[in-house]
Amino acid sequence: MRAPRAARDLVRGLVGALLPVQCAGCLAWDHVLCPSCRALARRLPMNADVEGHRGPLPGVFLGDYGGALRRIVLSAKHSVRTDLGEFLDDAGENLGVRACEVLGIGKASERDAARESRPSGRDPRTEVWVVPAPSSWKRRMRGRQVALPIATAVARGIASSARPGTRVAVVDAVRLRLGAGSQSGKAGAQRVVGRMGAMRALAVPRASIRVVAVDDVVTTGATIREMERVLGALDVVAALCRAGASS
Repeated sequence: MRAPRAARDLVRGLVGALLPVQCAGCLAWDHVLCPSCRALARRLPMNADVEGHRGPLPGVFLGDYGGALRRIVLSAKHSVRTDLGEFLDDAGENLGVRACEVLGIGKASERDAARESRPSGRDPRTEVWVVPAPSSWKRRMRGRQVALPIATAVARGIASSARPGTRVAVVDAVRLRLGAGSQSGKAGAQRVVGRMGAMRALAVPRASIRVVAVDDVVTTGATIREMERVLGALDVVAALCRAGASS
């Protein structure tokens, strides 16, 4: 595994030396990400509902799918030259902190903590699954997954903000069925049809487990609805961006 990775890094270094670099967000020269676009990862996330399989689901997003944020997402998914790992890491952790608030499992105040320390007969522990949206087998083979690294960072953000006793795990629990392809380039109606019955669950959470679904972009919500169908329930959706009114 080390040799191919070293070879890829060498090729990227040579290409970078021969070809100029542009910011993935604003296209400024000589930056993989300029400071302004880099700061988008730490902007205050927005809350917006997502239409789920059984009704609206609470969602947290960095913003709408447009402008610099859209270009960053597309670059993360398709550009071999651009390494946006640090951006995805910071953005995911930021979303995880907000998702923790939405779940209602944030660290308690001193008064609440004192109250919880009294014998109450209930289990104070909470278990959270952070489940990335499934990638196509081609994307997995190429190592170009985006939802999984975001999910890893989301889990870290939740764990850092959650009350004591909370257990957080990234569970890659959903796979696309054979024949189910990428949603890239498809129109809204095609996306909906393309995800109906397209997934299977490798593991199903118990009813007591809180589940956070993670994706890079939420457009029609077809992927989220299918994830909810196979997992049984979702509690929060976290994504870099959502399709806005102007998208």
